Parts: sequence; C-alpha cells; structure tokens
Amino acid sequence: MTHYFSWLKNPDNKLKLLILAFFVILFPFIAVSFFAFPTTDDYCHTLAVKELGYWGYQAHYWKTWSGRYIGTLISATQPLAYDSYTGYKLAPIVLILLYVHASLKFAGAITAGKLPKWQTVLLAFLLVFVLIAELPVVSGYFYWYTGYYYTVADIGTLYLLAYLFRNYAKLSIQNVVMLALGTILLVGMNEYTLVWLVVLSGGWFFFSSVIARKLQIKYMLLSLIALSFGVLSVTAPGNGARAESGLYPTPLKYNLLFSIKNSLVWEIHNFSKMAPALCVLALVLIPIACQLFKSKGEDDFKFFGVHPALSILIFVGCMYLSYFPSYWSIAEPPNLRGQCVITFWTLIGWTYNVFVLTFWVLKKGYMQPTAQGPAVAWVAGLYFLFLFAGNFNYRSAWSDLLTGRAARFNQEMHERTALVLNTKEQQVYVPKLKNVPYTILIVNDETDPAWASVEVNNGCAEWFFKKKFFYK
Repeated sequence: MTHYFSWLKNPDNKLKLLILAFFVILFPFIAVSFFAFPTTDDYCHTLAVKELGYWGYQAHYWKTWSGRYIGTLISATQPLAYDSYTGYKLAPIVLILLYVHASLKFAGAITAGKLPKWQTVLLAFLLVFVLIAELPVVSGYFYWYTGYYYTVADIGTLYLLAYLFRNYAKLSIQNVVMLALGTILLVGMNEYTLVWLVVLSGGWFFFSSVIARKLQIKYMLLSLIALSFGVLSVTAPGNGARAESGLYPTPLKYNLLFSIKNSLVWEIHNFSKMAPALCVLALVLIPIACQLFKSKGEDDFKFFGVHPALSILIFVGCMYLSYFPSYWSIAEPPNLRGQCVITFWTLIGWTYNVFVLTFWVLKKGYMQPTAQGPAVAWVAGLYFLFLFAGNFNYRSAWSDLLTGRAARFNQEMHERTALVLNTKEQQVYVPKLKNVPYTILIVNDETDPAWASVEVNNGCAEWFFKKKFFYK
C-alpha cells in the first residue's frame, strides 16, 4: 500500500492514471460507434438533400422548418446522401475525440496554464465524465447525425470560451473579430446555444460598462452581433411555419403564465438531478481555485473578477431562459437533445461560478487558500467511482458492447435494409427490432425506433425508400 501511494505522488504516474481513466469511460462509446446506423430523421434529411440539392435544402428548411442557419448546414451533410453508411460510424468517434480535445483546451485556458499537466487533464476528465453521466440521452447527443448541431455547438462553445479566456486580459480587435465569427456560427446552430450566448454577451457588455462607467465598445460589438444573428434565426419564416403546422396542437401555446411557471419548475427539476454530481465536483474545484489564486499574477484570471452575486444571477437566469422558448412555442419541455445542451451549459456555468465565488471569498479574506485534503479526495473519488458503476449511460454503453446487442442491432438494420431494397412490391413486411441498444438508438415505445420520425410517426424511412412498411 505504501508503495502504491509513493507511486501515485509522481505527477507522471498521475497523468498515466488519468489517461487510463479516459480510456475506461470512453472506450465503450467509441467501440459501439462501429455499429451505428442511420435512423429516423436521417432518412428524411437525406431524401431532401438528394431531391433539392445541398443549397436547395438550406432554402427549403429556412422557409418551412427552422432558423438554424448553421444547424441545417450540418444536418445536410448526411453520409447517406452520398450512399455511405460508414460515415455514421465514424462521425461519433470524431465528435467524442473532439469533445475531449475541446475540454482539454478549455481546462488549460480557464486555469491559464498555472497547474501541473496532470491537474489540467484531471479538470478536463471530470468535465467529460460528469457530462456523459448527466446527459438525458447519449444516443441523441453522440450518435444521431441529424441532431449533431447540438453536439457541435457545445464543442464549439468550449473552443470559443478557451479562446476568450486566453485573450481576455488584452482583447485586441483581431480577438474580437474571431470571437464574433465564432458567435455567429454558434448562434446559428440551435436555440439553446443562442439564448446563452445572447444573454451572456449582453450581460458582459451592460454590466462591464456600468461598472467602468464607460461604454465598452468591444463588448458592445460582440453583444450586438450575437443579438442580431439571434434575431435573424428566431424570426426565420420556417419557425412560424413549423409552429402553425399542426404538429404541436395545444391551446397552451403562447400562454405566458403557463410558460413562466413550467420553465421554473423544469429548471429546478433538472438542476436538482445534477446537483449531487455538481456539489461533489465543487469539492475538487475549490482547492484548484485556491491554488490558482495563490499563483496568479497581475493580469491573470481577470475573467473571474465579476461579483459572484451577479455571475450567479446571470447563470440562473440563462438556465431559466433555456426552457422558456419551448414552453412558449409548443407548451412542452425541451426535447431530450435540447436538454443535453442545457446540461452542458449548466456544467460549464457551475464550474465557472465555483471559481468566481472562490476567488471572491479569498480576495475578501473570508477564507484562506486550502489544499485538497486526503479525506475530501477520497470522498470525491469514491462518489465518482460509484457514479460510474451505477450510472445508466455508462452501464448501457458497456452492456450494449459486451452483450453484442449493438452488433446484433447493426446486423438487423443491414438485413432490414436489404429486405426493403430487394422487395419489388410497394408494401413491405419489416421484422420488428429485437435488439435495441440504448446507447446508439433513440428509443420510442410507440413507433419503430430506427425508422420512424423522432417527432411523430410520419415514416421517415418510408419516404426515403418510397415504400409502405408494416412491422411484424
């Protein structure tokens, strides 16, 4: 035991252990990617791209469905539009690895390179670990191609925030231009990222100008750009056409009191589910923040200089506003893919606010810098170990892989596809799925989870294959 503890004191060995931990949590998700298959709306979007062309698809969806001007650019790259099934297997691997890389960049930027390498990797590891554990639907986040504008937006946000933190102390015109371009891209991906970036950039400009008693031109430009492109996305004709399409028939749409109440209820509900993991995460973050505070120079960590009351207020407000548009427009909570984005922002916002609050308390002298005690380290380590062992997302990934469920699902899908293509009649009796891997398939008890639509059973695969399916 003594030899083990002495081995663990070596920073290089700690880094090796973290790399192993990354492998353990990510391996099943990467492995099952090889059994991913186009599902549900992938077929609708593939058909639209084939019939309308890439740019014709953009115009069509802008007018009839969505103002996600970058989101539709992503969903129109369906590999099936180019007769490729391999792309659906490679895309999740690329996204997962990009997410890890973006988390490492974010962790390095928010700590300003002041930590040993193993601690920076530890922070990135915890952010990835907690996110996967708390995702309401892993399949819709990493494996559903049509919804990748949610995942890509979160990855892009990590890179954008890392760039902002690295250049915050001396923000040049070039930095502002790069941040503006990144904001334009991210705002156009989905409405949840739009809300957060518009509110955060607006709050940054307004409160910094009030505190400095001087108009902050650079921040104002970023805020106006985020707001302008946010308005462009929200007012796209496709949003109105979608709302009036009859897809969401409820008299509670556009009911202000209903939207206000239920947005608050759902915010509290979802945050309470994440609270245990976030609180234990804070036990790890606080000593790291203390270490950063002791090592900071005059121009370091100015992005933590905001008053915690203001920072927390904006954080809570953004979480609330994430739910409001959905209740206002369709009288329902955000879909699970959208809630994944909210989960991401909640995790990042929580992490940032723990640092802000710790820096403020230390600056005021209410607390002395404290190191990570062994008792706290054991508590946090054991909690995350038990979370990994009992968490549905991690257990499903290993189960889908080790039991062969994901492989059998892939085989079933190839056989069903061959059956449909080789049947000359317009009506096809399709075997129901026997293998349903929760990791890579959005499960729907009412319709076929692979070939129906995510929104309603309007037969996406039937449109694509131009045949009527009867499931038996």
